[in-house]
Order: sequence, then C-alpha cells, then structure tokens
Amino acid sequence: MHVIDHFDTDRIRALRDSGEFFWLDLDSPANDQLAELGDLLDLPPLAVEDSQEFGQRAKIDDYGDRLLIVFYGALQRAERYDAVEVHIHLAQGRIVTVHRGPSPQLESVRAAPAHSDHETVYRILDALSESLLTFLRDLEAEVSQLEQDAFVHPTETDRRRIVMMRGRLFRLLQVIVPQRDMLESGAEAIERVLAIGAGQAHHPFADIRDDLVLAVNLIAYCRELLAEALNVYLQATSNRLNEVATRLTVLASIFVPLTLITGFFGQNFGWLVRHIDSFASFLVLGIGGMVVPATAIWLWLHRAGYLNNNGQ
Repeated sequence: MHVIDHFDTDRIRALRDSGEFFWLDLDSPANDQLAELGDLLDLPPLAVEDSQEFGQRAKIDDYGDRLLIVFYGALQRAERYDAVEVHIHLAQGRIVTVHRGPSPQLESVRAAPAHSDHETVYRILDALSESLLTFLRDLEAEVSQLEQDAFVHPTETDRRRIVMMRGRLFRLLQVIVPQRDMLESGAEAIERVLAIGAGQAHHPFADIRDDLVLAVNLIAYCRELLAEALNVYLQATSNRLNEVATRLTVLASIFVPLTLITGFFGQNFGWLVRHIDSFASFLVLGIGGMVVPATAIWLWLHRAGYLNNNGQ
C-alpha cells in the first residue's frame, strides 16, 4: 500500500493510472486542491463540497461505488480534548482522508500501514473511536471526583464545572449517537464498496460500533453522576440558606421581646426611676430585667429544638 501525506498531483495520477492501492491523507488542504483532487479521482461533487465545508454531521453518503464517511474522534490539546472531524472518501483500491489540524490517530495508522483497503478503513475508524473512549474514561474519573467533592464541600467553581461538563457531554452525545447508528445501517455499503464478500471478515466494523455503544453508555453514566452532584450542590446551598435564616430568626426571637421591654421601661416610670438609686438595684432591676427574659427565651428556643443543629 502506498501512503501519501501531502497533495502531489503527479504521484496521485500515476497511482490512479497504475491501479495500485493507495491512501492519501491530507491535513487542511485548500479548496482548489480538493476540487482538483475530485477531478483526478472522480470524486462525487457533493462529497467534495462537503469536505470543503467542515462542520458536517457524522454520516455515510452512498454514491454507488464511492462513499463519503464523516467520522469524529477526540484530540487532546494541553489538558483538554477537542473533537476532530475526519472525512473519508472511499472507493475500492483507494482511500482519501481529509482533516483540519493534526490527527495523531491517523498518524499512528500510517506508521504501521495495513495490507488491504478494508483493514485500513477499519483501523482508521477504530483509532478515532478509541480516542473518544479514552477521552470519556478520563472524563469519568473527573466526574467521579466532582461527585465526591459535592458531598464533602461543594463550591461555586464545582457548580460551574458541572454545568459546563454536562453541556459538553450533551454535544458529544449528538456526535457519537449518529456514528453508532450509521455503522449499523451503513455497514453493508462499506462492505459493498470494499468488495468484502461472503467468507471474509463479514461486518468487520461491528467492533467499532460496540466501542461507540460503550461510549454512549459512558456519557449517560457521566451525565447521571453530574446530575446527582448538581442536586447535592443545590441541596447543600439550600441547607446553608436555611441555617442562616434559622439563626436570624433566633436572633429576632431574642431581641424583639427585649426591644419591647426596654422600650416600655424606657418611658422612665417614676417608681422605677426612684428605686434605682444604687448599683445593686441597677443590676437587679435594670440588668436583671434584661437577663431574665433573655434567659427564658433562650431556654424555650433550646427546648423547642431551634438551637440544636441536629434538630433534636
């Protein structure tokens, strides 16, 4: 198998005329190069147009003896993963892959090329699906840690992280589910174009579909964990607000009666004024008039359970 990783008109034409099997892997080709490639290899115009405008949904477009497969993988950049879109133009004896930006998955396949077109297609799709699984397994560990943190000491940063990850998982689900379904409905088209007959490795892409089924299940599991962590965070926030409201209520229960008492006696009744003529009487009638009702209110609140954190 010949592997070409750049646009070389003469070599592509020579391989086409000789009928030798080749794989052309292009990173960010210009639109005019794709148009020229379409003329050289007789690619369907609609397939060429799709590869000139990325952002396509995962799909298999059947053009008879040619296919366009749009497949997604995951690419790790720094400490985050980004989706990588790969267009695979497939015909018997030739494979053209188009992507924008580096694709380590395809580089690993090129490093150890296969001996047949169907094996090459299988390894390309398998490498991309495995990259998705790797991303989701890493994400599962992070989600589990977020859930544990939510039970211990949830923070506003955790809440924002949970919401962001749920949205990201939902967008990823919109990519993986079509990929899973298209391999079930489009496997026969791939086998037909690659001339995989009876007695050969029939439906060799079933393993890839199984990986995508596992990926969908992992997304559902992670979203369930995140939903539980978010509920725990919201419940903890509600409990803190309730505690604050309870403390304010307790303070109001103590000071409102005291304010009423001091306001009433603050009218300076003659009897009260005439009998507070020493420090001892001040302590008994003045301070005692505050301490006794405050103590009584505190005892009542304590017996009612408002001052017990366990609610007992």
